[in-house]
Amino acid sequence: MLYHKRYKALKVIPVFIILGNVFIACAQTEESVPSWDNQLYIGNKIAAGKNDWRFSGELQVRLKDNTQNLDNYFLEGVANYMLSKRWEISPDFRLSIKPDEAEYRPGLSIVHKLLGTDLQLVNQVKWQMDFDTRGNHSNAMRYVAFLNYKLNDHLLPNFVAGGFYRWRDDFRGFQYFRFGPGLAYVIDVKHVLNFNYLFAASNTGENWTWAGIMFFQLVININKDYKYVPAKYFNF
Repeated sequence: MLYHKRYKALKVIPVFIILGNVFIACAQTEESVPSWDNQLYIGNKIAAGKNDWRFSGELQVRLKDNTQNLDNYFLEGVANYMLSKRWEISPDFRLSIKPDEAEYRPGLSIVHKLLGTDLQLVNQVKWQMDFDTRGNHSNAMRYVAFLNYKLNDHLLPNFVAGGFYRWRDDFRGFQYFRFGPGLAYVIDVKHVLNFNYLFAASNTGENWTWAGIMFFQLVININKDYKYVPAKYFNF
């Protein structure tokens, strides 16, 4: 029975992930040889709630150019309403500070969970609108899948993959794809340390560039008094 549940969960990983990798490969040409950048994301997230609601706030810093320069840092608040065992709806708001501008980003996610004895497959579809201090704005849709496996009480390996589609006056298309393995280490009942290494392909409008992203996140759960098991995913 356990094997059947695991196999069923693995089968439903969307074909989107495979098609995304094919899309990246097809996008490369001799004139657009991808460059490589090493990036670093560090975040601290605090979560609390009760029954059907879970609220969280996160401060995250992102470094680029081989971790030598600031890309941005942001504050993000999320409210997760657990409609049922399998469904969540999550409005959020992010304030991003970049070296030359600030950006405001309201968003709305629909999250679906498939639960096995030791598996959790999370599918997130999110719409967002971006406004910056220069007066620009754009819309975007993202799809991300998170496959989490409980190895034991302290170790939860995972794999994440997804893509981001943006439309604005000067750009319309897939802006990036990211995928890679990770590990969550449960320190105690309130503290979880997440680590992921993500391979990222970004569309500059003229060519595709590649990056390797090291992601570290400390999650502090003030309580866990929820009616349903919350979806395990992070800011992608």
